[in-house]
Amino acid sequence: MKSIIDQLRALNDLDVQLQTIRKDLQRLPKELAEKEEEPRLIKEQIERRVVEINKSRAEADSLDLDLKAGTEAMKKLSNQMNMLRTSKEFEAVRRQIDTQKISNNRNEEKALELLQEVDAKVKEVNELKTKLQETEKRLAEEKARVGKDVSELKTQEQDLAGRRQALAKNLPEKELGIYDRIVVSRGQAIAKISRGVCAACHMQLPPQVHNLVLIGKELVTCSSCGRILTSE
Repeated sequence: MKSIIDQLRALNDLDVQLQTIRKDLQRLPKELAEKEEEPRLIKEQIERRVVEINKSRAEADSLDLDLKAGTEAMKKLSNQMNMLRTSKEFEAVRRQIDTQKISNNRNEEKALELLQEVDAKVKEVNELKTKLQETEKRLAEEKARVGKDVSELKTQEQDLAGRRQALAKNLPEKELGIYDRIVVSRGQAIAKISRGVCAACHMQLPPQVHNLVLIGKELVTCSSCGRILTSE
């Protein structure tokens, strides 16, 4: 049984390495996918700002047209002032001019505000584009690194899996079945008894369990954690 335990321990070492490698093979692509979100979010920000810029420019252009039309209207009203005969007519046209002047000033101020907003957003877009370039550069480097790591891990996995298969062939089916059930849930499938205590879960074991392990005629498992017990 000692020989079988030794082989199971060797098998467990391979399985622990395989579990670590397989976790890394799952983790690395997930982490890379999370990092790929950053440039996507930056692109969305740029697209939103471009839409806002175009909208503000269109509004500013519309106000500019209104301002030009208002300026022409004021010129016509001013020309009419020279042809008016009564103070009542004069006062009516003057009020129209004042009203148009207020409208022109309002349109001019609003157009100026919009153009200032456009300038600020254009600056923001340029900063975002710079940030996007830097992010995409880092992402490309990260992809290359992850690709290399994944390739190396797969090579290691294949090597370890081959060694595991060769080692498992030499183990009795019964003991291998017990071990396989444990390793799936526990990872570390073998635990040493130290002063009557399971070294893995620290549970005090009955003396008869310790005696069975020392006799070594069959595999003995911990009643608490289920691991295979060994005295060495």
